[in-house]
Amino acid sequence: MDIQKMDLAGSFADAAQRIQGQLAALPSAALDDFDPQETVLAVIDMNNGFAKGGALYSPYVEAIIPAVRALTTRCREKNILSVLYTDCHGPQSPEFASFPPHCVRGSGEEQIIDELRDIEGVQIVEKASTNGFYNWYIKELLDTYEIKKLIVCGCVTDICVYQFCQAVKTYCTQNDRELAVVVPLDCVDTYDIPGVHGRDFANAAACASLLAGGITLVRHID
Repeated sequence: MDIQKMDLAGSFADAAQRIQGQLAALPSAALDDFDPQETVLAVIDMNNGFAKGGALYSPYVEAIIPAVRALTTRCREKNILSVLYTDCHGPQSPEFASFPPHCVRGSGEEQIIDELRDIEGVQIVEKASTNGFYNWYIKELLDTYEIKKLIVCGCVTDICVYQFCQAVKTYCTQNDRELAVVVPLDCVDTYDIPGVHGRDFANAAACASLLAGGITLVRHID
């Protein structure tokens, strides 16, 4: 590509208007439409290090705790398998070359927040990278059970949630398998660092790419 000839301002303005229209038109979904025997809820990185404090803490992630707790509680009441992924790194993790040290094993940051840990029957799974798919837990579930719908929520929209959704979806496509990946937008968010990582832009760009990749976005799951 010729970077000098790119009309970034114009392209971004057009894209922003289109994405805002798409997101404004999103429907809600009903949990009753999800068969408990064919559905899994994956909650990504709702742990102390992201939602309560630490180098990568985000108040926007903390703000979605009530919605994530409500969804997880209702899923468990319907006997939907609920998997809580949490970042958990060794002290020399290669990831610390890209991000400040966070969620180191034994620090307490890697612990799932109390608001989710006390929900009966949840399954806690550790991951050591931004993409939880590559600890293979969800792959083994997909290979073993007739899962047809996967609800994904948590943090952060444009990195861990995005990578997980795309990896699961492309794995199923590669294996000629239908899987509806559903993301309720009231249960995801990302961080904001002025001049480095704009929350609104990151959320919008991630949502646009998720939609383009065949992921289903909804406002809320009732």
